[in-house]
Amino acid sequence: MTIDLTPYLPAHGPKYLAIARALAEAIRQGELTPGTRLPPHRCLAETLAVSVQTVSRAYAQAEKMGLVQARVGSGTWINSLDDGQEAEYLRSANMAMDASPVDLSIAHPICPPGHHLHFRETLRDVADSAHPDVIDACRPIAGLLHQRERASQWLHDTLGVPGTPDDRVLCNGAAHGVMLAIATLVQHGDVVLTEALTDHGLIALSRTLGLQLRGVAIDEQGVIPEALDAACRRYRPRAVCLTPTQLNPTGATMDNARRDAVAEVLARHGTWLIEDDVHALLEPSGLSPLTARLPRQSFHVTSLTKATVSGLRAGYLSVPRGQLHHTLPRLRATSWMATPLVFEIADRWLADGTVDTLASEQRRLLAERQQLTRTRLAGHAMASRPTGMHIWLALPGAWRAEELQQQALQEGLAISTAQSFMVDQGPPPRRIRLSLGGENDPERFDQGLTILARLLGEAPPPMLQIV
Repeated sequence: MTIDLTPYLPAHGPKYLAIARALAEAIRQGELTPGTRLPPHRCLAETLAVSVQTVSRAYAQAEKMGLVQARVGSGTWINSLDDGQEAEYLRSANMAMDASPVDLSIAHPICPPGHHLHFRETLRDVADSAHPDVIDACRPIAGLLHQRERASQWLHDTLGVPGTPDDRVLCNGAAHGVMLAIATLVQHGDVVLTEALTDHGLIALSRTLGLQLRGVAIDEQGVIPEALDAACRRYRPRAVCLTPTQLNPTGATMDNARRDAVAEVLARHGTWLIEDDVHALLEPSGLSPLTARLPRQSFHVTSLTKATVSGLRAGYLSVPRGQLHHTLPRLRATSWMATPLVFEIADRWLADGTVDTLASEQRRLLAERQQLTRTRLAGHAMASRPTGMHIWLALPGAWRAEELQQQALQEGLAISTAQSFMVDQGPPPRRIRLSLGGENDPERFDQGLTILARLLGEAPPPMLQIV
């Protein structure tokens, strides 16, 4: 059907929210009646001269307000409207979010409304058909066998990680997996090597566990083999924790030749490897993990979080033979076992191909935002991967990173500086990290780039320069 929402559109506010409110007003005035089917997203987008994503978000917000119901395969339909529903919505945190800064600071996958529908559909299926073990199991500690079997096949076939179901441990996200691997190997005060710039979660973990984290020089492909060799000879580390694919924050990714060289260094020194492969699904196939080169001395960690939806905290830790009896007590002490319900969703998505579909969609969406960012920030030096979650942006001469971060926040934009990713003391790189998935709404994302482009073209305010 076709509908005319133009008379009901408010003049101000985000477009998606204006459309949702227009739907509410059209229902109140009898223009839209309960049981009416709304136009497809693309048709309404063309009618209102907005993007399809804007309409998708408007329909999602209307569903939160109780105005409509999305039925898979059937479309979006008008519900009966309770006057209290919209009032409650207008008092909710969703309104506060509209005034919040545009967030380009958080590592987060892009999660359009269709992803939410996938999640809800699977939850309904699990509610109807899940085995009782998914609801009440508290053993085995490593995870339910059928979930580990499916995960093991996927890890082997898709990511190239060696091992069998007996070598896999289910954990509550990749951060939990890294913690378990480190706790298995490292004692208080031991030295662990990592990239000179690395995920701030690992830095925080090193402080929590009392280990000595040391940074190794990196380039555009990540850790430099010669520098790693020198650091191994100098520090004699207990373990090395590396992210060979899309290192956070720089996006550095090792080609297979670099991976061969790094593996050779680690094999020569006999040093344990913990491979954080959380971004593996954001790269096209062709890169084999370091763990495949060092199966007897490597712990491999990955998850589905970065490539599907952030709420699916399904982490997979692959443990080398002979170490599982050391890892399982750490798992039992930190969470007993990973949440079976979460892994039941993951299991079904691995079985029916949803993981592959959503990962492919994530790469496409990130590629679009990578290109848009390069267009909006043309003339500025930046490093990134074509389907990467981040952009590592060099600053023009007038700005310091902390000054830009402060000024951007005052103007409604959140960004990250290099400081929180630095392992060792020293002058930070004159760079900022832009994360492309923190804002699901393309219009807000573009708004953030517009703010940043304007700031980069200006001189810092005098008071900031004094600070």
